[in-house]
Amino acid sequence: MDKDTIVALATPEGEGGLAVVRLSGPEAVAMAGRLFEGRRFGPEIESHKAVYGILFSSNKENETSYPIDQVLALPLLAPHSYTGEDTVEFFCHGGRMAARMVVAACRAVGARPAGPGEFTRRAFLNGKLSLDQAEAVADLIHAESEATVRGAIRQLLGGMDDELSAIENPLLDLLSRIEGSLEFVEEEETEVPTDEIVGTLKESCARVDELLAMAPAGRLLRDGIHVVLAGPPNVGKSSLFNALLEEDRAIVDGEAGTTRDVISARLVHEGTVFVFHDTAGLRDDPGRVEKMGIDRTWKKVNEADLVLLLSCPDDPESGPEKSYAAPVIRVMTKADLDDKNNKTNTLCISSITGQGLPELWAAIDLAVRGFRLAEAVTMGVVLNERHLHKLAACRSDLEILIHELESHAPGDEVTGTMLSSVLSQLGEVSGRVFTEQLLESVFQRFCVGK
Repeated sequence: MDKDTIVALATPEGEGGLAVVRLSGPEAVAMAGRLFEGRRFGPEIESHKAVYGILFSSNKENETSYPIDQVLALPLLAPHSYTGEDTVEFFCHGGRMAARMVVAACRAVGARPAGPGEFTRRAFLNGKLSLDQAEAVADLIHAESEATVRGAIRQLLGGMDDELSAIENPLLDLLSRIEGSLEFVEEEETEVPTDEIVGTLKESCARVDELLAMAPAGRLLRDGIHVVLAGPPNVGKSSLFNALLEEDRAIVDGEAGTTRDVISARLVHEGTVFVFHDTAGLRDDPGRVEKMGIDRTWKKVNEADLVLLLSCPDDPESGPEKSYAAPVIRVMTKADLDDKNNKTNTLCISSITGQGLPELWAAIDLAVRGFRLAEAVTMGVVLNERHLHKLAACRSDLEILIHELESHAPGDEVTGTMLSSVLSQLGEVSGRVFTEQLLESVFQRFCVGK
């Protein structure tokens, strides 16, 4: 199936200046030659040099064929293409019909429609990208903020692969020496000292821990930082929610309990994605319907990355006292009505006048620094759930092997087998070890045409 020549629209459908149709596979150049009238396509075609011509609906020598568009055809010959195989990209006029007709013409001469992410999958299988780099391509496509783009492109350029190699290479060297000692059992000096093995394993554990510590940053870069506004009824949560978004998204009214459900909105602020949640007011002895809203509020609070805990001069209490898993910023609202707040560690703001909003944003940005987003972006380590699962399994295997070596000598053969298992877990992160099931799960989130 991977030997088929595939075709897909590589740009979004819709009106635009141009569209790009990608044709890739062993017959890409030959198929393009049957459709394209201009400079002849064939074995002598020059790679990476665009040529202008007319594209026909099917084999141009067929009497029923007709011209469908003026295009630029860009041949990208193996192995110097995105997929690592012969590729031709047609730059045609934008709009739905012209691009669809170019795709149909390629199918008419034998190309198969590409599946989701199939071009990138071929790039991986042909050694053009590691699996974590391929995932970075998807992150780049779905990015909502500058920070996410920067992290994805750094990972695409090999940031995570560098970190994984720093873990793998010492372990591979260790495994090689252990296996060598098994081949020369008569020569005692070839054995690798146990304390040296343990030392190398502990260093690898520490490096894996460093990567695992970056996992929250990867999630936040992809999904956004979830900020929950919580506090008693009528404390100004909805007003602050609207002020932060700079638009009226939540209903604001003087009647307490106006907000009964969670209202959420996304915002990109200075290159970072935030998801703000306006919630029902927290108070004792609520009615049945209000209690349902409060239950949802506590659920959001428990899932939050950051909590803005609100109070106001009329109600200086910020809701029931409890411990919070996420960092908390205490905010005194309605400062335009009372500027005599003396509470420490509390920001005074007014959603009406804008007083204190810059200081609140500064406090939010300071809290965000603790999530290590900038470090993840710089390193190019934007972990996802798959990476996290495999690295955690690798960490567990390393701990077991260290315990075995420190408690009793399991022998080089057992040590080598367990070390191979660790390397296999690491290999699944980069894609040096993979299964068809793994590839299906990775590439199903890709769009067709990439």
